[in-house]
Amino acid sequence: MRRFVMKTINIALAADNNYAQHVAVVMESILENTDEINKVRFFLLSDGINAEKITGLQKTIAGKNAELVVCDLSAYKGFEKLYTSGHISKAAYFRLDMANILPADVQKVIYLDVDLLVLQDIAALWKFDMHGKAIAAVPDYGIMASKRLMQQKHEVIGLPLDKKYFNSGVVIMDLKQWRANDYSAKVIELAATGNFPHHDQDALNKLFMYNWKELPLSWNVIPPIFDLLPKVLFNSKFRASAIKARNNIAVLHYAGRYKPWEFVLKLGFNDKYYKYLKNTAFADADMPQPGKNMQGKSLGRQMFRIHTADFISHFLKA
Repeated sequence: MRRFVMKTINIALAADNNYAQHVAVVMESILENTDEINKVRFFLLSDGINAEKITGLQKTIAGKNAELVVCDLSAYKGFEKLYTSGHISKAAYFRLDMANILPADVQKVIYLDVDLLVLQDIAALWKFDMHGKAIAAVPDYGIMASKRLMQQKHEVIGLPLDKKYFNSGVVIMDLKQWRANDYSAKVIELAATGNFPHHDQDALNKLFMYNWKELPLSWNVIPPIFDLLPKVLFNSKFRASAIKARNNIAVLHYAGRYKPWEFVLKLGFNDKYYKYLKNTAFADADMPQPGKNMQGKSLGRQMFRIHTADFISHFLKA
């Protein structure tokens, strides 16, 4: 029987020079877990990544069924009115204008943040039926399980308290629809004019409030799920699905304060990051790489959360 050969899978990643190493790790995690009958085409939305690091990224995917297309956006205009800080860089907003940045023949793309690992075949995500929606994403239990944050979303973007809110770190975009409806201009305007605590993520949720397709929770396992935080664990609406996703992680997303590269290798927390790093052109990078603000971060505290979550998820499998 002949095997079905899928068309090229388009994946977009955005980063500045400081995050080039993490782009390499994300790409490596994808390629190690994707059937090589599928070609992966990476679009790197680069905010000034230097030539040496671009070469390293090219070397990381060399000899694999993959392609790296670098979009140098260091001089890109259009985000001058958007909020930036040490945590939110210009690169974080590139996803909002991908319909105009990427070539016109790219009609569909998976966007991924670069503080995550893809642990299952990305082809399964690529094949997901969007049912005609312009964007598909994973519900954000960190927001939805918090009465305070849901009230905040109700006040700042008008989200009804009984509706779902998505995380923008893993999304599928139908760029054909984005171009036809000029969604990029609309969401950039929202991000520029709205006083949004979660910036571009809030803007996306406001624009697509009733027009997005839900992806399985396993495709964006964020810390509130991975750590089984009390607000998730003790909420009957979220507990079972969170444990199920934690036991079948497709994307492990280190959203929030604890990044895997900031700490020494620790089994159960960041060992997979180190595993994939070892197979990139950045394998000799000095590690760990503490962030600018490490105040209050404790590896011991984080490992206690993880071990507790391991114990609970083992005995409460959904």
